[in-house]
Amino acid sequence: MNNEHGQSVPSSGPFRPPNQALPQQQQQHLPQQSIRPVNPTSTPPPGPRPPAQAGVPGRPPFPAAHAPPTAQGMPMRPAARPMMPPVRPKTPPQQHQQQQHSQPQTNPAMRPMRPVGPIPSSPQRPIAQPHAPVDQQLSPAFNAMHLQQQPRSMPQQQPPQPHPMQQRPQPPQQSPAQQPMQPVQPMQPAASQSMQQVPQVRASGRSKRVYAVNPEVAAASTGPGGMATASPPWPHGLPQQQQPQQQPQQQPQQQPHPAAPGMSPSAQPVRPASHSASAGVGYHNGPYAHTGQQLPPELRPPQQPRPRIDPDQMPAPVQVREQDQALFGDKFFGTIERDRVPLATTTYIGLDQGNCNPRYMRATVDKIPHSKDLADTSKLPLGLVIQPLAKQRPDEVPLQVVNHGEEGPVRCTRCRAYISPWCTFVSGGSRFICSICSHSNEVPSWYFANVDMSGRRVDIEQRPELRYGSVEFEVPKDYFSSRQPAPLSTVFAIDVSAQSVRNGTLEATCKALLHTLFGPNEVDSRLPEGNRIGIITYDRAVHFYNLAPALTQAQMLVVPDIGDMFLPLQDGFLADPKESSHVIIALLKNLPNLYKDTTHVEAVYTSAVLGGMMALQNTGGRLYIFQSCLPNYGPDLLRARDDKALYNTDKEKQLTNPASEAYKDLAKKCVENAVCVHAYLTAPQYTDVATLGTIPGLTGGDIRYYPEFTLRESERLLHQLDHDVHRETGYDGVMRIRCSDGLQVIDHYGNCNMSTYTDMELSGIDQDKAIAAVLKHDSKLDVNRGASFQCALLYTTQTGQRRVRVHNLNLNVTNQIAEVFRAGDEDTALSILFRQAIFDMHHKKRRDIHDHLTQICVQVLTAYRTNCAASTSAGQLILPEAFKLLPIYIHCILRSHALRGVGVDINADMRSAALHLYNSLGVAELVTTVYPRLYALHKMSEEAGIPNGRGEVKLPSMMRVSYERLEASGAYLLDNGSDMYLWLGSRISSELLELLLGVSRLDQVDASMVKLPVLDNPLSTRVNHIAQQLQSDRSRALQLRIVRQEMDPIEFAFSTWMAEDRNAEVQTYVDYMCVLHRKIQDEMKKSNNYY
Repeated sequence: MNNEHGQSVPSSGPFRPPNQALPQQQQQHLPQQSIRPVNPTSTPPPGPRPPAQAGVPGRPPFPAAHAPPTAQGMPMRPAARPMMPPVRPKTPPQQHQQQQHSQPQTNPAMRPMRPVGPIPSSPQRPIAQPHAPVDQQLSPAFNAMHLQQQPRSMPQQQPPQPHPMQQRPQPPQQSPAQQPMQPVQPMQPAASQSMQQVPQVRASGRSKRVYAVNPEVAAASTGPGGMATASPPWPHGLPQQQQPQQQPQQQPQQQPHPAAPGMSPSAQPVRPASHSASAGVGYHNGPYAHTGQQLPPELRPPQQPRPRIDPDQMPAPVQVREQDQALFGDKFFGTIERDRVPLATTTYIGLDQGNCNPRYMRATVDKIPHSKDLADTSKLPLGLVIQPLAKQRPDEVPLQVVNHGEEGPVRCTRCRAYISPWCTFVSGGSRFICSICSHSNEVPSWYFANVDMSGRRVDIEQRPELRYGSVEFEVPKDYFSSRQPAPLSTVFAIDVSAQSVRNGTLEATCKALLHTLFGPNEVDSRLPEGNRIGIITYDRAVHFYNLAPALTQAQMLVVPDIGDMFLPLQDGFLADPKESSHVIIALLKNLPNLYKDTTHVEAVYTSAVLGGMMALQNTGGRLYIFQSCLPNYGPDLLRARDDKALYNTDKEKQLTNPASEAYKDLAKKCVENAVCVHAYLTAPQYTDVATLGTIPGLTGGDIRYYPEFTLRESERLLHQLDHDVHRETGYDGVMRIRCSDGLQVIDHYGNCNMSTYTDMELSGIDQDKAIAAVLKHDSKLDVNRGASFQCALLYTTQTGQRRVRVHNLNLNVTNQIAEVFRAGDEDTALSILFRQAIFDMHHKKRRDIHDHLTQICVQVLTAYRTNCAASTSAGQLILPEAFKLLPIYIHCILRSHALRGVGVDINADMRSAALHLYNSLGVAELVTTVYPRLYALHKMSEEAGIPNGRGEVKLPSMMRVSYERLEASGAYLLDNGSDMYLWLGSRISSELLELLLGVSRLDQVDASMVKLPVLDNPLSTRVNHIAQQLQSDRSRALQLRIVRQEMDPIEFAFSTWMAEDRNAEVQTYVDYMCVLHRKIQDEMKKSNNYY
């Protein structure tokens, strides 16, 4: 059947075993993402090109409503997207199919849905209108790609066939000068770390250079005897060719690149005619590529092989995020209408209709497999990522607070789930059916209300818990812990050793505390009413300060016996910053002068933590500790164990595990006393983050790791501390996730302590923290009933109120594997896979984890290929629409600080800090960290950088993250979540430099600046607005890093964030896709599905 767009709609069919192919007529309707080849040697003939138009060069204009999606470098014809028949969204029983809000809603049948047709160029989510292909007016370069065109006479009602990557037929005999690019040679043995250049001689007598690549990639493209084959894994099926004779002493010849669609030749990236060896072979625009200056060998960027396939044909997050933002950005999203859920990176407006906002809870698939067999067949991870205190948009409805008095919230007597919109009232309203366990419960007399003919309570308008998916319940004393709820108390412990004074940690911390507590004017307290603070300093002893408001200045009490810690005063240590502001301000201003001449080089750590815990044990709270050196004094001192001989070996996991069990025991004591510890580590040398981070990891805190900290980064510390103290925070919490009968939670991942198999103890929880839960079937689910999930967080607010925050989610259940793939969420799946890999880093070999992640990706794509696209040719690489970014995301986390090999730019401390960070990030911030955001400042649209009426700034169009796409005449801004790099090309114009930085030459730029200058011109104002918007999207302070091409050594660190390029361990994204293709075909051979 066809939908309202004239596109084919798949019909549901029975579930089939994994090795049983679907009929061909059904497979044509399944969501597919195909990749087409590009001839790397295809060049347009001499002569004028046809007039270019944005999107497709050489084609006549299309109507605006039917403009086909295109990708830079290769225009592709979209295929019509198969869609499921419109299904009326499920409504909670108490809603009675009635809208509770006046906001305009979209008819589900008319909602644009996620595309599932083959869109090999720019991966897009919104549907594209079909159009008749134009075969007559293609440019020569386009015709040279041998792309298959649909016949014009194809009936409109016939669904278009997918266009996956097919083997290219053998070309006609060509002259030697016209021979296409030869396949690459296999990589040299692993014993040699440097890549070898092997010159080759063309038949024309001119040489070209062959670039060594990963052995898996090279082996995949060559057959016995070094002959290139037209068989997998190369998806484009290169024809068999003779290997040319090797001839040294020849120079490489640069292959011309066709102009990108919609871009003039002058706007194309500048390709140098020659490349310096310091930049790596094939690393066209890499650091130090165009100068005779040589980088040290350890700082040379990884060599980039010449791509065999046009990278523009590979799916990338850039287009997917922008298309989703265009579809959902600043628009209402009703949480019941889950035919398609906005991406986590999209700024939609959530409208709670009975399911919680996706910001709070996301599932890896929005249609749950009805059985374990179906889930195992799909190979997809099944789980949830929950961010219970996630920050809402200002224009969203705040969470409703419900108070049921001394009786407390209404709950199921069997599973103890809370009342929700998905509970059903029966027997005239005297009983309700639990949405989790289906148990019939008696309604308390004080909660009884009559129901109408449809079972809807007559008082539903006065019951937020029956209307909204997320609510908060005020709870009675039965829900209190061993401590009485009280406003939040905070202790700051500051290292005052000689190292802290030398590198500026003490001075920067005191300035940051003054700003955080009292603002820039140092007048009124910025903390909520009733909050109290305490201050500790420490070196080889621990110093407590009396901050009583009756004092004129603070009194210091010293505890020298750190082996037997005690709290020297009971009253006065914790003080109200509003009442004792004069004492606190004077103390923070005097501390740098008080210790400026200190000679104590020793500093404790656990003793300071223990002292802060003792001060907070009666009320609970949070402790911020600022450490500037390795703890080298006291009973729990640490020794430097950063043995570089263990790097990249099987014993490397020892460096990511704590060195002493004493730190884990202290962490458990902090959990018992509801004390959340946040560690700021500023040591210039090895600090043993793996051990010091044990306490924040179990108590729900953060590790802020600033290696080689100086006063130049004091603004960064100030911004970070201000954010951490004032964000929405709870403490003394316990969280449990409940799910429908037939499912169970088997694993939890996050910064928490598992007190029991089901309960997570959270000494502290804030708006930036997320918890992942992995699910498993224990019986079959009812397809007609759906699956319900409920997350309940019992915690104390900053103002001292004891509450339960409840998030509810009800998802459809399916017995069709195609629907499981179609309703997937690759961002959430990545978060769960990454957390599982982080957990394995403490127990398994890193290489094995790499292989395991790649194998998971292969298994998912193979399952889709086998069960949803079995009739396609073996030479095709088919990607499911909802998981087409899974390969690039897996490629990104393999090269992240958490999982990549330790080298000159990353050490054991950086890896441990990254492991802790990625284990707690929410979905949105995780995916924008592993695949950073890159913007071209010299080619922004006119509306980019201009604030709207709400103060939100429109960001420029994102770029794919690769050095190949950087122009030497441009300026680029890269946001990776912790740093903001401003990359300036070596041939940047003086006019652009004047507008951005106020200088006329590149050598006049201050590479040590930490803030962009605010100049009196529109471009400077817009760039500053963009930088502020990027910072507001992040939970971590972004440190500005100036990178001048071929001038600053930091350019190497910048190059490591080029997610689509290769590094010392991981091949390029293109090559990684080829390896995946070969492995998929191997898996298909094993299951007898290879044809």
